[in-house]
Amino acid sequence: MDSPVLQSAYDPSGQYLCYVTVALDKQRVGVQPTQRATSSGVDTVWNENFLYLEDSKLQVTCLKWVTLASSDTVTIILGMNNGEIWLYSVLANEVTYKFTTGNSYEIKDIDLIGNQLWCIDSSDAFYQFDLLQFKLLQHFKINNCVQLNKLAIVPAGNSATQLLVASHSISLIDIEEKKVVMTFPGHVSPVSTLQIITNDFFISGADSDRFLNVYDIHSGMTKCVLVAESDIKELSHSGQADSIAVTTEDGSLEIFVDPLVSNSTKKRGNKSKKSNKKIQIASKDGRKVPIYNAFINKELLNVSWLQNATMPYFKNLQWREIPNEYTVEISLNWSTKNKSADRDLHGKDLASATNYVEGNARVTSGDNFKHVDDAIKSWERELTSFEQEQAKSPQANELLTETFGDKLESSTIARLNGKKTNLKGSNLKTATTTGTVTVILSQALQSNDHSLLETVLNNRDERVIRDTIFRLKPALAVILLERLAERIARQTHRQGPLNVWVKWCLIIHGGYLVSIPNLMSTLSSLHSTLKRRSDLLPRLLALDARLDCTINKFKSLNLETGDMYSSEPVVEEDEDDVEYNEELDDAGLIEDGEESYESEDEEGDSDSEEEEKHASSKQDGRSEREQTNHDEEEAGYSDVEME
Repeated sequence: MDSPVLQSAYDPSGQYLCYVTVALDKQRVGVQPTQRATSSGVDTVWNENFLYLEDSKLQVTCLKWVTLASSDTVTIILGMNNGEIWLYSVLANEVTYKFTTGNSYEIKDIDLIGNQLWCIDSSDAFYQFDLLQFKLLQHFKINNCVQLNKLAIVPAGNSATQLLVASHSISLIDIEEKKVVMTFPGHVSPVSTLQIITNDFFISGADSDRFLNVYDIHSGMTKCVLVAESDIKELSHSGQADSIAVTTEDGSLEIFVDPLVSNSTKKRGNKSKKSNKKIQIASKDGRKVPIYNAFINKELLNVSWLQNATMPYFKNLQWREIPNEYTVEISLNWSTKNKSADRDLHGKDLASATNYVEGNARVTSGDNFKHVDDAIKSWERELTSFEQEQAKSPQANELLTETFGDKLESSTIARLNGKKTNLKGSNLKTATTTGTVTVILSQALQSNDHSLLETVLNNRDERVIRDTIFRLKPALAVILLERLAERIARQTHRQGPLNVWVKWCLIIHGGYLVSIPNLMSTLSSLHSTLKRRSDLLPRLLALDARLDCTINKFKSLNLETGDMYSSEPVVEEDEDDVEYNEELDDAGLIEDGEESYESEDEEGDSDSEEEEKHASSKQDGRSEREQTNHDEEEAGYSDVEME
């Protein structure tokens, strides 16, 4: 059962309840006194002072009550999701001081002893603050302590020497040596409850789990296991381990009496215990009202529930005197007779038929265009009536012959008259105005209109991009960088064009971006995207070097293969490098357009021998057999090849 209360905690005396709710997508912190009952038994006084968080992204992750020794005032410590710890004064209704861890990691849990405040964040780092001097004393990390959710200080005087931290398992840490001393068996799901009930025992519970484990701090043994009927949400103990109260998912309250006392009637080795009492709240007509928190102290039990969705109500009970199964009946109907007794938080209008109840408010999505359709239909009816009236006049035919499209086309041509235009096909291209693009970009970022933003980002002219970002407000440049990071992460093929926008945002608005606190958390998506892409550069360079090396090897291998299989060396010449000699050509000494590379003496002798032998063979009429023998003798190896 989901509750509108995100965080809640009683003060150590049980007289006040601090709770966190959501109002108009922003969280608010409120404090209500639990002792507000009149003689009629109805609450009449409400505290309407709330601490409203400024940003919708800012959230309270944990809270703790503390009484500062320096001022003796009741203060609430709030752990935030931006890495800050706020000191909230209930009487002044304002934040008096803000501690910072130096980063933007979410504060997971806080605890304090004396004037020492300890906390852990989502990076598994430990921080120690001094509440008197308002400064950070130390911070460190411990190996094998990851995904921490809960923190509890083991009491030892006014200073902490050991800490209990939990993720799925629970570890005991020595602060001085900064190491894990002991590890306790944990839960299957992450631990959501971790409290010290005595100096020797602590109790732990997990999300979506109905079991509570009680451990011995010194020996590490499991003392007992408390079993509820439903999953446990909140836990409260009396401080003396004589009673433990838990609220469950089904809206009930269960009480375990003397959980540390072993039951001799049970079998040996069975350490599980069930609750002794169960309390429920229901209206007079039988509707069940869920309990979201409770405070138990000795004989007194204070239970709280919600009416009108976010208004807390309280009831005090002597829990030892009630039966094991007990139902508290309450009235949810407002009475108009007793105005002073039954009244709403902001009063009640008797003339009104029904009262506004925040729990019945409905929020629809932004695609409900019913009112727009009705407006369009009304405009169409007005236009039809206007056309009918114009049709009765003698000038109606002239007015109606020109359509709206004709008027629009004529006005466009008139506006472009005298300007230089470029026609390509049927498309008309005009110069892009930087001021107009800036206005459209500002509207798209402020209204979170992704389609309108895409029309601006499709611009590829770097000059227009530069001038547009120069005119853009610095605050909107942060939003623009977030939108660009989203698109770069999803659409890798658009990284090149979008990088131009990122470059000019960093160049022009870099000074403003540096002055923003917690810039890493604001632009975490952009940082992670660019870092992931830049990590690929060394691998791509290594791949490029390997490809070049492989190509060079192939080239050298081809050259060696060509020399191996050729009987003569391969000589490559260009036609431009061959010199043409006209005298040799006229003398008939160049055959087939190529000049022999042998010496002139050898070339002249061989040519003359061949001519004389061919001439004598023709003249003497040698036989064909002799001519063939002569050709075979001439086909022998040359002197160059024999060498």
